[in-house]
Amino acid sequence: MSAWTRRSITPSLLLALLLLPATQRAVARGGLAGENPWSPEHIAQLPVEVRIQVEQQARACGVSPAATHYFAVSLGTPQARFIALHFEDFACAERAAICNAAGCRHDIYVSAGGPYRRVLRLQARDVTLTSRDGKVGLDISPATAEPPSTLVWDGHHFVARSER
Repeated sequence: MSAWTRRSITPSLLLALLLLPATQRAVARGGLAGENPWSPEHIAQLPVEVRIQVEQQARACGVSPAATHYFAVSLGTPQARFIALHFEDFACAERAAICNAAGCRHDIYVSAGGPYRRVLRLQARDVTLTSRDGKVGLDISPATAEPPSTLVWDGHHFVARSER
């Protein structure tokens, strides 16, 4: 190896060795790998009126309130803000308190500028808040052999979608 090659490789190698520990620390802090999936923060971030209801459920479950990231999913429109709570993603020692053969509990809350109020509670495999053609909907996937269904928000509550 020539002297010129050694001189150009040595600074590059030295720089790489100096940056390696900083890169490893950044990778260790990044991503979801370090996040506790059952976190009380997912409850603490809810609006107070919703959080109170969830904390009451936690007492019935016999555990401190904790949930996964997708426990609470929200959807906003110019008229209202909706929150869907998915209790299959809620820490509960007494699973029968929130899940049964019909699925797990799902609570839907709405706020039209004031406090949130619960407008629907149901047992299902899953629910999904949707926004189609300017209307808020709720797609329901039952845990039973029943076909999926869709409800639409009429400004006061969710009703069966009318077929046109």
